[in-house]
Amino acid sequence: MAQTLPEGLTLESRDVGATPLVQQFLRRLNLPELFTQHLPPRPGRAPEVPSALVLTLLVHNILIDHQPVYAVAPWARRRVPEHLGLTAEQVGALNDDRIGRALDHFHAADRASLLTALVRRAVAAFDIALTEFHQDTTTVTFSGDYTTQPDAARADRPPRITFGYNKDHRPDLKQLLYSVTIGSDGAVPLHAKMYDGNTTDDAVHIDTWSFLRQIVGSSDFLYVADSKLCTRENMSFIATRKGRFLTVMPRTRNEADGFGNYLDEHPVEWAEVHREPNPRRRDGPDVVYHGLESPQRSSEGYRVLWYRSSQKEQQDRDSRVQRLGRAHAALDGLQAPGRRREFGGVAEARAAGERILREFQVTELLRVEVDTAVQERFEQVGPGRPGPNTEYRCVPTYRFRARFVEDGPALVRAARRDGLFPLMTNDDALTVAGALSRYKYQPFVEKRHEQLKSVFGVAPVWLKKVERIESLLWLHFVVELVGALVEREVRRQMTDRSVKRLALYPDGGPTESPTAAVVFHALEGHRRHRLLDEHGNELRRFHDPVPAAAQEALDLLGVDRTPYGLS
Repeated sequence: MAQTLPEGLTLESRDVGATPLVQQFLRRLNLPELFTQHLPPRPGRAPEVPSALVLTLLVHNILIDHQPVYAVAPWARRRVPEHLGLTAEQVGALNDDRIGRALDHFHAADRASLLTALVRRAVAAFDIALTEFHQDTTTVTFSGDYTTQPDAARADRPPRITFGYNKDHRPDLKQLLYSVTIGSDGAVPLHAKMYDGNTTDDAVHIDTWSFLRQIVGSSDFLYVADSKLCTRENMSFIATRKGRFLTVMPRTRNEADGFGNYLDEHPVEWAEVHREPNPRRRDGPDVVYHGLESPQRSSEGYRVLWYRSSQKEQQDRDSRVQRLGRAHAALDGLQAPGRRREFGGVAEARAAGERILREFQVTELLRVEVDTAVQERFEQVGPGRPGPNTEYRCVPTYRFRARFVEDGPALVRAARRDGLFPLMTNDDALTVAGALSRYKYQPFVEKRHEQLKSVFGVAPVWLKKVERIESLLWLHFVVELVGALVEREVRRQMTDRSVKRLALYPDGGPTESPTAAVVFHALEGHRRHRLLDEHGNELRRFHDPVPAAAQEALDLLGVDRTPYGLS
């Protein structure tokens, strides 16, 4: 941090990095003031570093260089304090205990009201459109036991870390369910909530939709989610309140079989509704979507829209061929010479074949037939050495072998259904092409989940108290919000100013769609240096050079250049 020079001079060097940029966005969100307004008063002497400033510091740290709680204070001491909204004395008073108490203090706050105020501030400050929302859930996985959690009957308890359906493919570990909703204007997160780890995805939609209606001030918006929204209770809740929804219809519903039977009996006219370049092969054929509206509505009276994707059609075909091949191979392996005892009868052979059909999900495409082979051998009747008058009797030996027979009509029906997927909506104004276009925005919310787990490192969580964990995960929503706003702003400005790409990658490579992490990384490593006399008075100030692309990003974002020593 500091180096002593001859004649009593001292050179102080502190990191600047992306903290001035982050601080500007936090000010536009009015975040420190919102924290102050919603944190409950605490008895006794006020801490030297108020909880609102500690929480803001944590947002800075997670966004720029996520550290464990015990490493946040040393990280802050390497930074220019005023860029973090702190004084030098406050930075010196920071430690992991103060940060932990701030998280406890935050858990006692009315975070629901704070979330509403923060989202409304973001919508107003950044002019975010509120016409369409996309929801999805993920899981945050924990490695600890977490056996000492508050009683489940407590009304104010935090969500329980427990076992459930783990989307990180770790069923051996406990988890929390994390729900995020983004707007279609820049994929900005506008709602987040944590649930018990064993909560099912279909149980979160009423809470989410009700919050969005409160933010919008009416029900006039489109709510998009995956198939877990497609329950009678969820859809009825939205529809009876004049809301509009769009969701994937599960293939287990009767309407799916009904449309399949309709295809078998009626010619249909598919219309091309969307075409896009092949995402896997540049020289591959375009991915083409055809669509139509089902002539029959759902049992609840909602529209059902069917689509056929050329890419999914190929995938379904390849999957079916693989499953059929594996089923045949499994049966051949089961009956290979020397692999097992012979089947004891027709029923046993048939049951073995049917188990394989179920395992590879081809029960509707293949049927089991059992062939019976008879071999005759002769045994001597009675004891003794065989002679000319020895009598023999014929003893038949039965061998049973199962084989699969393809069901031709079933295979034709399956091929006719390749590439199909249904959407369900109560929005009568949506065209078939428009509904698909809106649903294809859904991967952006999945991208936010990916950033949460990779870029912003939500796990591992280096905390034991579940109350502090809930507070920290709430701050991760703020982190996602700020990151999305930075990304949205820089891309919009690039479009408005006809900037096609920025050379922000470490090797100087260009990017047409910079993310917040790329912008932050381009600024990290920048330092401010001050030459101080023996009394601590500043004699001279100078900065590391800022790359041209990083300077351009600062200009696009409207960030004050002074903290970087630029005029």
